[in-house]
Amino acid sequence: MKSTIKFNGLGNVRYTVTFADNVGAWQSSRGSTDDACMELTYTDLITRHKQLLLADSPESKSRHQIFRNHVSTLVSYLSFNGKTTESKVGVEMLSAFDKRTRDYTESLQLAPRTILDRRSHLRAWRELANAVLAATGVTRDSHDANSGVSKFTRALRTAFAAQSEAPKTIARMAGASTSAVQRWLNGAVPNQRALPSLTRIEHALGLERNALRNLITQRPQAGDSPARGATTIPYRARQKAHTQAPYLLPESELCPGLLEEWNDFFSYKTATNPSFNRRKNSEWRLLPKSKIATKLSAAAHSGNLGCVTAHIAFNMLRAYFGFLRMPRRDGGFGIPQTELTTLAWFAVPDAVNSYLEFRTRRSDGIVHWGQKGFASFVCSLTSIDTGFLTQQPELGARLPKKWGDAITFESMCAKTHGLASAWKRKANGKSRNPEEPIRGLLVLSEPLAPLFRAITALDEAAANAAPGSLDEALHKRNALLLAMLIANPLRRRNFVLMTYAEDGSGNLYRRHDGFRLRFEAVDFKNEHGAANSAYDAPLPPDLSSRIEEYLQEFRPRLVRLNPFAPWVFPSRDGTRWDDLSRQIERVTKRLIPETPGFGTHAVRHLVPTDYLRKHPEDYPTVALLLHDKLETVIANYAHLRQDHSFSRWQEHLQTIRKE
Repeated sequence: MKSTIKFNGLGNVRYTVTFADNVGAWQSSRGSTDDACMELTYTDLITRHKQLLLADSPESKSRHQIFRNHVSTLVSYLSFNGKTTESKVGVEMLSAFDKRTRDYTESLQLAPRTILDRRSHLRAWRELANAVLAATGVTRDSHDANSGVSKFTRALRTAFAAQSEAPKTIARMAGASTSAVQRWLNGAVPNQRALPSLTRIEHALGLERNALRNLITQRPQAGDSPARGATTIPYRARQKAHTQAPYLLPESELCPGLLEEWNDFFSYKTATNPSFNRRKNSEWRLLPKSKIATKLSAAAHSGNLGCVTAHIAFNMLRAYFGFLRMPRRDGGFGIPQTELTTLAWFAVPDAVNSYLEFRTRRSDGIVHWGQKGFASFVCSLTSIDTGFLTQQPELGARLPKKWGDAITFESMCAKTHGLASAWKRKANGKSRNPEEPIRGLLVLSEPLAPLFRAITALDEAAANAAPGSLDEALHKRNALLLAMLIANPLRRRNFVLMTYAEDGSGNLYRRHDGFRLRFEAVDFKNEHGAANSAYDAPLPPDLSSRIEEYLQEFRPRLVRLNPFAPWVFPSRDGTRWDDLSRQIERVTKRLIPETPGFGTHAVRHLVPTDYLRKHPEDYPTVALLLHDKLETVIANYAHLRQDHSFSRWQEHLQTIRKE
């Protein structure tokens, strides 16, 4: 009967028995069963493989040839790793298998088909090694009857033994207590407070999440804090709740008269020479669609050009008018939709104030940039000399009499302008703190280390995917994107729109000294403000081979349905990848257990924070790195000065004590 090898759970299969290269002092305390398993050699593995392969067909010539081919590949692989068949099974067949196999196959000067065969042979050897270990370890109870060592401790020792670094080194890299890890290796069981550290250790050891945690049989003790589940980000929680109660007025339900006024306003804000007075530097910029990384509403287009600011303003209109229509019992203003016919509603002080209070309630009392942005928009409409509404008092006549007859429209605009200005001054809170998703990284000595581990994990996932598959290309795309976000932390928009061309005309191009990124000033958020110059910066030399490999081997698979797609990071269908940041959030949630997942903006915040902590007050470098104004960088990262100041003060105190 044909033998079948099955693999069910990580805890039962991959890390049940300890054997590897780095054997620590703690191994002397293990029972004889574990010691025996540590003696597993490749000769033992070959014998077991032959038994399985030839068991039901001992005379089969084809089976014998398959066996010889497998052994030949194994001997070659072991030689590449400096081992023989007499050597013990170690990291090259366990935790470092993916990297060692990749290095081995890349060194071969053989036909592509032969290389694929060898890779397949090596995977068969790894599966067999895991199966042998599983068969040795799965029948044990939670505690070994002879040694009293818990299943958790055995698995932890196994995983550490399969690494090339010492346990203390791995603990430091993971941001965990070295003494706590040593206690666990000696038989102690983590309490609930230590579970976040255990999660980081799992990731550093290359284990699946909860692989070790699930082996802990101890009940929580009184006084222990609860195990950390998914970290809740207040902003995300509010956003999730708000999606259950949408109030924006659909574009299709806006009346024709209101849309006509909007079109006039759009022209006023984008025209070179508007028909009414307009505040200096308040013109909205129109961009080609190829320069816009957001799907715009129809009301934000002018021919083949689009305006991101208009899209934002139009959504403010939809939100405000949705609130006005919402019944009062639901927290709205209770205006019949038939009366929502004019932009003049932005000049009604009671309505504007009620909406701002409504927004504040929805943000748990935080008066943030959302209210400030809306208040600023209202101020621009009702400004005495340059307001679009103030300069057209006839629009006030389109309001219902209840709202339009009490005072003159000019007085109404002035009152609303004063009210909105007060809200602007009050709005200094943050609804979305960029540090919240990455707090688990900011407490580490090396906050970027988990990102590099995630890149390695993506490379390993690509190596495990079918050669030539779309999944392999997607993993490589995500790995390169994460690496480039760390190296050149630009905004999401720049990565969504980033182009590549063989003739070197794209944003990503190659010079004699390596790859570089270049963007025009118009490619940034505000070419007249923070980014008033073009951007042309090098990418790290260490990324050159990764970029080269991606462009030549993996990106062509992504654009197979759209071979002329210009984007460096296309979607899986070869279209523009607007969901880029959301995918980074999913990847980091899965691969960086210290966090609930984060997007491109959080990386843009993490990189300069880490740099400034190690290079205090080097704001000019950060301004160049982010392609932002120096004063903006200082304003956003001035809080780091406090740590630096206290550090200098403590050094001063130490000097006094020594004297």
